[in-house]
Amino acid sequence: MNRCECPVDESLGCITNLAAYGARSYLTRQLALNGIDMTIEQFKVMVVLWNENVSTQQAIADFVGKDKTSITRLIAGLEKRALIRRTIDENDKRCNLVTLTPQGIALEKPTMQVLDQANKALHAEFDSEELATTLRVLKKMCHLLHYSSKDSE
Repeated sequence: MNRCECPVDESLGCITNLAAYGARSYLTRQLALNGIDMTIEQFKVMVVLWNENVSTQQAIADFVGKDKTSITRLIAGLEKRALIRRTIDENDKRCNLVTLTPQGIALEKPTMQVLDQANKALHAEFDSEELATTLRVLKKMCHLLHYSSKDSE
């Protein structure tokens, strides 16, 4: 089933998927318009490091929700752009530690400002009651799906 065939009006899954895709595209576009060459997936990696300063690739993969191969690719791309660096963990040679470079640290403030402005612009399209209801419903959906997926394991 392609996007055009998805019963958007009848499926919470379809409409949240379309909204998530649209949000990712919108935020990536806003970053690009402000001279920041970063995808939302790369942004998620950077957020972990901006918050933690140093992290393992596995911890980043867990936060971002990507498999090991995808995270390795994302990290390699950020490393190639000199935003992060990888080193071998002295305590566990099988483990890579990922840290920010000075360029990666410097990118935090402008990136967060762009995303904050983009979120404010998007939120301005909803009254406070609509926004609160939407957030409450989506949080409930995430909670229900998280626990129902654990039941089936």
